[in-house]
Amino acid sequence: MQWFAPRAGLHARLTRRLPEPLVLLLYAVLIGVVGGYGAVGFRRLIDVFTKVFFGIAKPHLTFLGRADVLFLPVVGLLVVSIVVKRFAPEAKGHGVPEVMAAIATNGSVIRPRVVLVKAVASALTIGSGGSVGREGPIVQIGSAFGSVLGQYLGLPERYLRLMVACGAGAGIAATFNAPIGGVMFATEVILGSFALQNFTAIVISSVVSAAIGRVYLGNHPSFPMPTYQVGHFQTYWMYVVIGLIAGLWSFVYIKVLYRIEDGFDALRWPFWVKAMFGGALVGAVGAGFPQVFGVGYATVDQALTNHLGLGLLLALLVLKLLATSITIAAGGSGGVFSPGLYQGSMLGGAIGVLFFHLFPHSGISPGAMAAMAMAGVFAGSAQAPVTSIMMLFEMTGDYNMILPLMITSVLAATVASTLSRDTIYTLKLARRGLDILRLRHPDRMRALTVAEAVSRERLTVPARTTVTSAWARFAQSHEWFALVRSEQGVLLGSVARAQVLEALNSGRASEPIAALLPPTVYRIQERATLAEALHEMNRHDVTYLLVCRGDVPVGVIGSSDIVHAYNDLQ
Repeated sequence: MQWFAPRAGLHARLTRRLPEPLVLLLYAVLIGVVGGYGAVGFRRLIDVFTKVFFGIAKPHLTFLGRADVLFLPVVGLLVVSIVVKRFAPEAKGHGVPEVMAAIATNGSVIRPRVVLVKAVASALTIGSGGSVGREGPIVQIGSAFGSVLGQYLGLPERYLRLMVACGAGAGIAATFNAPIGGVMFATEVILGSFALQNFTAIVISSVVSAAIGRVYLGNHPSFPMPTYQVGHFQTYWMYVVIGLIAGLWSFVYIKVLYRIEDGFDALRWPFWVKAMFGGALVGAVGAGFPQVFGVGYATVDQALTNHLGLGLLLALLVLKLLATSITIAAGGSGGVFSPGLYQGSMLGGAIGVLFFHLFPHSGISPGAMAAMAMAGVFAGSAQAPVTSIMMLFEMTGDYNMILPLMITSVLAATVASTLSRDTIYTLKLARRGLDILRLRHPDRMRALTVAEAVSRERLTVPARTTVTSAWARFAQSHEWFALVRSEQGVLLGSVARAQVLEALNSGRASEPIAALLPPTVYRIQERATLAEALHEMNRHDVTYLLVCRGDVPVGVIGSSDIVHAYNDLQ
């Protein structure tokens, strides 16, 4: 369902003047620009709400002592729950599953209002102390714009899906100054496919978005850190341990997140009461450990630079998990990627401190362990090791860490996938009854275009050829179909051997072969997929379609051609 009337034929008019791949790249540039400025604007909006709650409201609550922050998340989550409930329920939660569901079940259509509602709701949640991340919202915001642009241009679904992925990649690239990570996130997590035809447009969007982010947010890694000594190869067994433990914690993270959400869903309270209750719980945790409020990157920096003790690392690991789960379950809006990085840094930091005391001469810093576990927890929770490796490498800017990152990420993803088929994103969809793996690849026929399946060698007869002459041509050939062309060489349609034989036996031997063509010959563009061709044949109850390049017929595709193409894919 589209939420406004697209500009009819706009994409078609553009592709008549320019090559279609170039047109798609122009769309990608536009999405990258909007994604970059969207990420910058979203960061600024978070700063505004943080100042309102912690800079303006908090000083007026000093009479409450350490409990002065208790009511800030209560107010924030209350307002967020009302806004989301009233204007866009899909803006609730962490955002990425909603984008995946839109691609898989809704033709990549996302409502335009999601852009505004998600931005305000997530900024309010984070600014008031909600323990969520900013990557999920900006992914949903960027994807929504890509979808809106595609709908406006009247793009077919296969290109609309690409525009959504471009928006997701652009959001990640600008938010974390990680253009390669943005590309990997869009392909591995959002699309679940590394198909080459997706790469070019997503790369362009991510690069443009990251460039804009660097202008306004600075060109530096998201987590500036010292150059670590990763140790001799003989000590790499420690990274194996980190990977295994990170994979186990990823599983715990997923289970606790959804178990607490189930607990809130079971409460027979009005949604706004649940929001206030959840906000009070988060505020109570934050009163004792304010490090759990918001995104928490300052605390992550402390873990990466060895400025946190073992006890505090373990406490923040557990409390961040609980605070994030409660914020999401209570109706907050925000991502789960950043909280995963936070937990990974605390987990790795704690393990690093233990290793440092047990093996003081290993030459490995606890901060390096914290960075590795960050990669591991994300790789495990999202089951996206490639994205994890590239993104953490970009976010830290240290090439010396690439081998340990690869070990940790792959092991963590392997452990998590062994324990759970679903990721932290897909489990939300599975609980709605959506099998995202099946929905992403419902039909192998989406892998081929009509142009790739059209038979290049086919019997051709002029339109004025009599049925008798046409049958003589068939008798000399092994073809089951023949193309019919006008005197000017224009392709008119196709006739089957069986049709000609039936006409011959019915006393129509002297009639021209064109008389056997149906009254209406339905058309399809050569760039359409075979799945779309099957849909059109079924809709019109025909066995073949006229294949066109623009307005010019260039061939015919029949059901037998599709069967042959399908068999070739096996």
